[in-house]
Amino acid sequence: VPGAAAGCARLLGLPPGAVAAAIDTAAGMAIAGHFDSATQGNPVRNAWLGASATSGLAAARMAAAGMARNTGTAALSLGTLLGSLDAGELTAELGTRWDITRGYFKRHASCSFTHPAADAVLDLRSHPAFRASDITHILVESHVLGAGLSAVDWSNRLSAMFSTPFVVATAALTGEVGPESPLDDPGVRALASRVRLVEAPDLTTRLPAERAARVTIAFDDGTSLSHEVPNPVGDADHHPLTGSDVTGLLGKWLPGPFVDRAAALSRDLPGLPRVGAALRALAGTEE
Repeated sequence: VPGAAAGCARLLGLPPGAVAAAIDTAAGMAIAGHFDSATQGNPVRNAWLGASATSGLAAARMAAAGMARNTGTAALSLGTLLGSLDAGELTAELGTRWDITRGYFKRHASCSFTHPAADAVLDLRSHPAFRASDITHILVESHVLGAGLSAVDWSNRLSAMFSTPFVVATAALTGEVGPESPLDDPGVRALASRVRLVEAPDLTTRLPAERAARVTIAFDDGTSLSHEVPNPVGDADHHPLTGSDVTGLLGKWLPGPFVDRAAALSRDLPGLPRVGAALRALAGTEE
């Protein structure tokens, strides 16, 4: 929510004090939802992002109207109730360090903690000894943050996205984990039931610099293949995607002209005197 407020305040052209007030106000509007909502397939998890964007916009508009005040809400809400807050990070290397370039783009339609395992499986699929039909079981070793996504059953697409067995089985049998990957394929469910997910202490010690996974696939002739990856493909410090990679990925599931228009707007947006008309045009709601 504070990030949305900061972005909206920037687009509204607010002065520094108002930007600070927007960010501080937004910090008191955060949603503290539980992670189990995602693993259990509760779509309230999907609503968090929309609610956060709306709250961030409201905070910026309050600041623009002179209603928002900077009273230390962030230190109390984010730093006392929800975790810890280092206020110095808000301005550290301001204007030279762009954290948005330090994350990663997802290439799989699943939870980020499942991505390294999926990447490892896809790498193993290119091995000459890989035989999808002869897999007996799969061992996935993960760090402590990802070790809980072990459900071998899922009720909808959201819960499947947070199941490492589903993701690994789908990757092994179909070669991709996309938004249209089938949920009730008998082969995927059968293989998922033979996926074992465990925490590997050596991978946990590498957090947070790496979010690694190690995958071992066993076959019916007694042979096996293993592969370890340090971070997901798309990570800025490991295997970053280029601009054309991102638009190509989006183009697989979205209309091509829309992707091209969105990419062009992303380049033009910072220099526009007003953004409303351009965003409405992109959404197809010019009126």
